[in-house]
Amino acid sequence: MTVPDYTSTVDIERPAGDRRTAEQWARAVWEEASSPMRLFLRTGWWCLGLRGRPAPGRVLGWTVAESAPHRIVLENPSRIMTSRNVVRLDEKRVRWTTDVDFDRAPARFLWSLAAPIHHRVIPARLRRAAKNPRRPGDRQHRLVTGFQRRLGNPLLARLPGQTLLETTGRTSGLPRRTPIGGRRTGGEFWLVSEFGVRSHYVRNIQADPRVRLRLRGRWHHGVAHPVPEDDARARLKSLPRMNSTVVRAFGTDLLTIRIDLD
Repeated sequence: MTVPDYTSTVDIERPAGDRRTAEQWARAVWEEASSPMRLFLRTGWWCLGLRGRPAPGRVLGWTVAESAPHRIVLENPSRIMTSRNVVRLDEKRVRWTTDVDFDRAPARFLWSLAAPIHHRVIPARLRRAAKNPRRPGDRQHRLVTGFQRRLGNPLLARLPGQTLLETTGRTSGLPRRTPIGGRRTGGEFWLVSEFGVRSHYVRNIQADPRVRLRLRGRWHHGVAHPVPEDDARARLKSLPRMNSTVVRAFGTDLLTIRIDLD
């Protein structure tokens, strides 16, 4: 095995009860950083010739070369250097190792400028990820729900044929209407929440299960029940295809909801 020209390892204590995978740790360190920090990282990598582009499955532009629950290897191609970041987990520790091979002469000089910054950023980001753990999918949840609240839901709610679920706000006591997708079967209506109990309408249901449902322009009264024991992914196969595709693509905590119609 070839010894890299540069290697460094940061080792921190893993928080008690932490269940994140190595990939989730890697994403927490880089993708959960503030916007200025992410821009700073990308600019630094660009100066080193590490110009990986964001794409599905990548971690802030870095390719996932290997992935297992307790180990992930991230790579980013460059014409002057080969760089790898490896995250390893055990029950008590998180280890982040960076290996760099200098393939061309400028690489050694450029890395000598970047290394002091690297020595500060990675430990700081690891400590922040350990101190403020986020659930898997938190970033995706914020992005999707932000879009739904500001643009998607207001537009869909105005469509005459759109199915609407009306719940009672658990704090305000006011009616809250949410565009949903699902299917009526006899006296029941089934749907799947993509974010489970983190969805506001699901929390409203938990506080007051009495709801109204608009189907094909007509309002129905009913009582909603979360059904966590139901296989939500299997349930999606029996629901309208387009909505199910979106829920599968963006959902992180799928939860089946059954509404018993009056």
